[in-house]
Amino acid sequence: MPRRAVLAVALSLALLPVGALAAAEPEPVTPGEGGAQDAVVVAVIDSGFSPYHEDYLASTMPQAEDDDPGNDLPLDRPPHEWLPGFPAPSAFASYDPLRIDVAGVESGAATPAALAAGDEAQWATVRQSTSDAVRYRYLPGTKVVGALAFGTGRVLQPTSAHGMGSASSAVGSRYGTCPSCLLVFLQYGGASTAEDAIEWAMDQPWIDVITNSYGFSLVNRDRFYAGSDTEAQREAVERGQQVFFSAGNGQENAFLAPNATLFSSQEGPDWIVTVTATHPRNKGSFTGTGKPADVAGLGVDYPTSYGATSTTNGGSFSGTSNATPQVAGLYAEALSRLRTALPGPSRVQEDGVVARGPAGCGAARPDCELADGVVTGREMRDRLLQSSVSTGNGFDVGSQGLVGPSPRVLDTWRAAEGHGTWFGRWAKDRVDRYEGELDRLVQPVLGTAAAPARPAGEREYFVADSACRQHLWGSWDGGYWDGEEALPSADPQQPTRTFLGGPCRSLPQLLSRENPTS
Repeated sequence: MPRRAVLAVALSLALLPVGALAAAEPEPVTPGEGGAQDAVVVAVIDSGFSPYHEDYLASTMPQAEDDDPGNDLPLDRPPHEWLPGFPAPSAFASYDPLRIDVAGVESGAATPAALAAGDEAQWATVRQSTSDAVRYRYLPGTKVVGALAFGTGRVLQPTSAHGMGSASSAVGSRYGTCPSCLLVFLQYGGASTAEDAIEWAMDQPWIDVITNSYGFSLVNRDRFYAGSDTEAQREAVERGQQVFFSAGNGQENAFLAPNATLFSSQEGPDWIVTVTATHPRNKGSFTGTGKPADVAGLGVDYPTSYGATSTTNGGSFSGTSNATPQVAGLYAEALSRLRTALPGPSRVQEDGVVARGPAGCGAARPDCELADGVVTGREMRDRLLQSSVSTGNGFDVGSQGLVGPSPRVLDTWRAAEGHGTWFGRWAKDRVDRYEGELDRLVQPVLGTAAAPARPAGEREYFVADSACRQHLWGSWDGGYWDGEEALPSADPQQPTRTFLGGPCRSLPQLLSRENPTS
């Protein structure tokens, strides 16, 4: 089935401020002006959120708070005027600003709930987008360059909404792992509208990252699902976009009994980055998270603006719902810093390329990713996975935070933690740890530091994992397995790897809505 196209309807007056029809036409902003040539955009697909927090203000972004006016973003203007690659207004069924009380957020004098109530008339104008008619809204004065409702519910929800935690963890200026990023928030209300939202996002080369903290099932969190457009996923990733999905919190959503990820068209394909969770204190993998996974973030006690009672405070977020945007945001921040470090405009997403710069590497790693003058999405994905660090421990039962390290059981920990864990902006040392993690990601790409050494047996495990996923969901030349390499032999000490490289490939291929196989 062909991908659904967006209905193009030209609108002209929608860009003018409310009540300012007689005002003089503003001077246009040159595309790429003010640091926008390096901007990174993250799409968060979730149930809804509240932008009434300093996490989302334009004035709290690092670009606005530093001493360099040259990297500031003109976030009081429509994104099509300055964000490279953004479509013309005619690409949308409607295209309008949604003007919230930014000054009220900045002053901190009112609660998010009170500010939202004061802007109710504005929010009442938000109309539902469909696959054939995307009604685009952007919030001047904030980093929210897009807020769209694909479901029948509302984009605006209380700070206790699930999407508040995921958006904050990914791009919040105060809490998120990519404070320099721009946000496109896509609200969904069920499987069909979630698929509409992600299919639209995957068709936007100006969106660099999509993070998804949800997953659909046949019965109850089993994660057996084949309703995704896997061909569109693969095309988007091959173009340079990264798509992250949460592995799930187990059959009962309590970290006890695990759910499988291989049999979901959202978490199973080889081109998806599937994120699981570990415990930040005892540094163990949860018994009941989705398995197998590619990489891990933190699953409990993560600071975000979730549950905020003011425009400055927040609460902790949890689960793979937190780990996924946390890791996606770290990837996005690394991409942002890489683009900023490269002279000249480097914002690009075409034929796999995500950044450009002068060819050459630092002496610490002469064969770095920038050796040919371009960095691809595949190279950045590999850096994300292969720069993570394993906790070295086994399982945490539930989310109890058991004291002391737990022993590993054969190779099951690889399925539970993937390549390793990222800690992001957690704990008292979060600034130093966070900056160290970003250095571990960015510097090897530039050749200014060596790539971290990887543990023995890791590659063999992920070759088998890649072969299993490609068998189930289709081939991909960006994975560990190239389709020809001999798979690791069966080994009773490696039962997970043995299954992935053997019995898995005897299973029937799974059906995708857009890419049926048999």
